[in-house]
Amino acid sequence: MNLGINSHYDIAAASILLIILLMLAAKKTIPIKRSFIFFSMCVVQIMVVVCSVLMESEMSIAGHAVGIKAYFFADLFFAFEYFCTLLFMYYMLLWSGKSFRSDKFAKFMFLAPVLAYIYIMSDNFLHHNLYVLDAEMGIIGTKRLLILGGVAIYAVLFGLIYATKHVEIISFGKLTVITLITLLVLAGMTVQYFLTKDFFINYVVAIAMLILYEIAQNPSGILDGNTQLMNRQIMEEILNIDIANKENFDLIIIALDDFKIVNKTYGIEMGDVMLHQVANFMNTLTRRGKVFRYGSDQFALQLRHGHEDIDEVLDTIKERFRHPWIYNELAISLSTTTICVCYPNDGDTLNGLIEVLDYSLLYAKRQGKGSVVFTKDIDLNAMRKEKAIENALAEALKYETLEVYYQPIYNTERNCYTSAEALVRLKDEKLGYISPEIFIPIAERTGRILQLGNFVFEKVCEFISENNLSETTIDYIEVNVSVVQCMQENFVEQMLEIMNKYHVRPDQINLEITETAEIEALATLQSNVEKLHSRGISFSLDDYGSGYSTLGYIHQFPFRIIKLDKLMVWNAFENEKADITLKYTVGMLKELNVDIVAEGVETQQQQQRLSNIGCDYLQGWYYSKAITAGEFANIIERKAS
Repeated sequence: MNLGINSHYDIAAASILLIILLMLAAKKTIPIKRSFIFFSMCVVQIMVVVCSVLMESEMSIAGHAVGIKAYFFADLFFAFEYFCTLLFMYYMLLWSGKSFRSDKFAKFMFLAPVLAYIYIMSDNFLHHNLYVLDAEMGIIGTKRLLILGGVAIYAVLFGLIYATKHVEIISFGKLTVITLITLLVLAGMTVQYFLTKDFFINYVVAIAMLILYEIAQNPSGILDGNTQLMNRQIMEEILNIDIANKENFDLIIIALDDFKIVNKTYGIEMGDVMLHQVANFMNTLTRRGKVFRYGSDQFALQLRHGHEDIDEVLDTIKERFRHPWIYNELAISLSTTTICVCYPNDGDTLNGLIEVLDYSLLYAKRQGKGSVVFTKDIDLNAMRKEKAIENALAEALKYETLEVYYQPIYNTERNCYTSAEALVRLKDEKLGYISPEIFIPIAERTGRILQLGNFVFEKVCEFISENNLSETTIDYIEVNVSVVQCMQENFVEQMLEIMNKYHVRPDQINLEITETAEIEALATLQSNVEKLHSRGISFSLDDYGSGYSTLGYIHQFPFRIIKLDKLMVWNAFENEKADITLKYTVGMLKELNVDIVAEGVETQQQQQRLSNIGCDYLQGWYYSKAITAGEFANIIERKAS
């Protein structure tokens, strides 16, 4: 290999590398090892260019006899040039997020090129056997230089392959680009060695470094634009690396309570100012830990074990949020929900920790504003079970494996079944049968209740249409609707659209609303109910007497049916006062001109007593349990033609 030195390529390469360093210096330093290695690669590559220029300068003034200075700069040139390939290998290992401390084979594969490089370069410094300098012909490489080139290619390819195999952090797109630019450099090295005498490889490497900066190291893709804290993406990278290296740490999540109110009251600009102040405060909590922006109004603080006292940090947070945050003489009070997660006690993988974090935040929010929750105090088994149920429900909705059962309702006047309540059933292969009392609240919390409600309603309308219920004794089907569902602005349109699809008459549907003390946006709920009622759809109040009894609901809403809670029914047969209460409750409701359904009827004694005091409909196991659609269709009586 004979190489002539061309300073034009080196000057261009140096310019590009200096631009990268200036961009790094102009933006906040990212305190992670990968960023330090990238910075080191840039510095080393600049040293390569400097040595190349100095070597060319010495050779140009040496005449035919090349002096010791030229060899000195040449030795440094090759040392830095090939050291950069080892740095790149290590850089890609850091990208993978995988530690090979316990993988002896991977450790050997990593150390092999490092040791080979040390041996070859040390031997070259002693004997100058990599190359010969000639003032006219330039650099004349020996076979040992070819071996060193092979070591460099091995190091680069090993780094890429290892990152591709174990990658957990870098996206596929970024990894693809890094691979392509690396292959470009290797192709340049090949062309450089065999096909040309002009030394241009430094320029190619500089271009590759610039591309690498833009796609992988640009701080704008790592830092949050407002707070200048590291974003969630880089947080997950750092946690992944620490988990791979078995570094124990605590993670504190601070979630600002009702921060949307601050934005609405004072404006988004003031909200950003508050977030920036909180971020600055977070940075004061630790000297060796790391602070991240975890969500729109959430911050995360990572403390490695032994560096800071977590209790002292929590006390500082609590004390600070007791006082207002001040900007331009405006004082704004903020409260925060705080959770504390420990690795590896609370989760031994990143996904496991994130899952625990999400559940803990939900749990802490339920405890009220200002709560401080340690994940160790939460029943994680219950959390995992709830998450499993949530996933089972999502799968069942996706593949429509939920079933709608029907519990017949007996008409005491006509002595036959005239209606039924539609009940949804969920059965999972792993979890088995899951009670609606468990999965429906989960559906409400996760927002799947809307999809679930529409699924059940459509199945009921389909059943009514396929079985021609208008030709049977069944007047209508009762369908439970969540208050959350009823308060949706498009609720009325969705119900009517489904009914029209299956040609179901309004009088064939009765919508049940469960009595609750937690109704919000009452005006929206009432408006939707009145719109559907005006179209001929009837409503019933479910579980009346279950604990939140108030006649206000009956006065405000056009309920045609009141369903007595089964506990109210059962207590009447065990307690004389409860029996009197039930009797007069039925009498009062009759005066209000509504029909009454008694739930939980299980014995003949209950059936007779409830019929005698005026209950219009009876529902319970005395008549029938909830049965499949096919079974219900078989027991429906046909009207006499």
